Amino acid sequence: MGKERYYASSFIWSTATKVLNALVGFVSVPLLIGQFGRAEYGILTLALSFNAYMHLLDLGMNTGAVRYFSIWKTEGDSARVDRVARTNLSFYSLVAVLNMLIVLGVALFGEGLFSISHAQFITLRWCLFSLAALSLFSWAATAFNQLLVADMQMAFTMKMSFAAVLLKIALIVITLKASLSLPLFFFFLTLITSLLIIPFAWKCRRDGLVTCLRPAGYWSDFKPAFIFSLSIFALSFFQMTASESRPLVLGICIPEAANTLTDFKIISVVPALIVAIGGSLSGIFLPNTSGMVARDDRAAIERFAYKWTRYTTIIANILCVPFILCAAEVISAYVGQANAHLSVWMVIWCVTVLIQIHTTPGNSLVLAFGKTKALVVTTAISCVLSIAINAVLAKRFGVGSAVIAYFIYVSVVIGLYYLHYYKSLLRLNRWKMFLSFLVPTAVAAAVYIPCQLFLDLDVSLFGGINERVAYLLICIVKTLAWLLPYAAILLALGILKPSEFKGLVKK
Repeated sequence: MGKERYYASSFIWSTATKVLNALVGFVSVPLLIGQFGRAEYGILTLALSFNAYMHLLDLGMNTGAVRYFSIWKTEGDSARVDRVARTNLSFYSLVAVLNMLIVLGVALFGEGLFSISHAQFITLRWCLFSLAALSLFSWAATAFNQLLVADMQMAFTMKMSFAAVLLKIALIVITLKASLSLPLFFFFLTLITSLLIIPFAWKCRRDGLVTCLRPAGYWSDFKPAFIFSLSIFALSFFQMTASESRPLVLGICIPEAANTLTDFKIISVVPALIVAIGGSLSGIFLPNTSGMVARDDRAAIERFAYKWTRYTTIIANILCVPFILCAAEVISAYVGQANAHLSVWMVIWCVTVLIQIHTTPGNSLVLAFGKTKALVVTTAISCVLSIAINAVLAKRFGVGSAVIAYFIYVSVVIGLYYLHYYKSLLRLNRWKMFLSFLVPTAVAAAVYIPCQLFLDLDVSLFGGINERVAYLLICIVKTLAWLLPYAAILLALGILKPSEFKGLVKK
């Protein structure tokens, strides 16, 4: 498969999965808030954030394993891939046990940790029990997923994840029809994700990526990937902390925090979707960038960096600008106009994500080179700064403090790429890299401004139809009014070049 076809197939399936998941969230959140209550739904947000934070326990292997598997495949050392992959399964079994102990500890002894009532903590406790019970299966699925991604089979993993989202839809329908309790809903939600181990393990075995599914102990072969992953762990720790600590900080610093946590969930759905789609690009790029670095192919590295920074920026604008333009309408359609005041925070969050995503190609190259020390230090400083800002501003700005803190975190980290990595490590032209971001974004802004100023639509234009449907129609009209001229200008100026994607149609 050509690189463009690999990129396209992986991105299309990843995007389809993430969009469907987001649509499920868009539709289900107000329904589940109605089912469980606003405060109780805040407990679900807390449980999901805690679960996400537990993923730090992989110690960076999610990136390190993909990098080394890709390098060894480039070198033709399939025997070593097999040995390390099965040892990786042993590693994740140990991680699962540790995960279980930590979660059980919080469930049994952590009642005073969060500003929630005793009854709400009992609900959270049962959710944590579910996480503990299914941790072994979910972590093992991660090990097999890494092997498939390194083998450039992300499209398959996304197809399976797409099927999992369909199961989540069925679960939500059953929950609403049968009035399942929140802990029971959370158990089945976690179970669906854990079941991905079945197709992932089957695919790895069928394609000969591993000789068997039995965990192994080739720790000397495993050591290089693990040592590299420890540096990624430090990076992941601060990245994850900066992101996932936000609702936890709100839960600790704001009295009666359940309602504020629900506000956070409301404004997080759209940025989370954008980050999920944009973040998938890093996993798509890493196998190829690792191969480029292993071959020391300078020409390929430069072509990749400039070209894909430009196209990643275009993708980021297409993902972010419509939601910036329609923020109030999106929230009104989502959970009602009473929450439209939250739109300003969603706009700032989307701008932050736009800035963040455009460095994905550069980030993939940095990870492929394995030189992350400066990035770890900078990420640590910006993480601590963002947590402090979130805590200090929490009582004054409520959910907005989490958004402000994250914007500062991202801005500091992105600055490092331009000040250090692009020139010193990657030996790229920083101005050319910046233009690859600036030009598509400037065009997006130029089209956005008149749309924002002159495209003032009201739900009354659509007669007596359902108000939420009317808001969605406004979003569609505004999005098309921005997107069509944006695409046309990109084509006219040669920023978007169809000739660069001829590989998509080659047999």
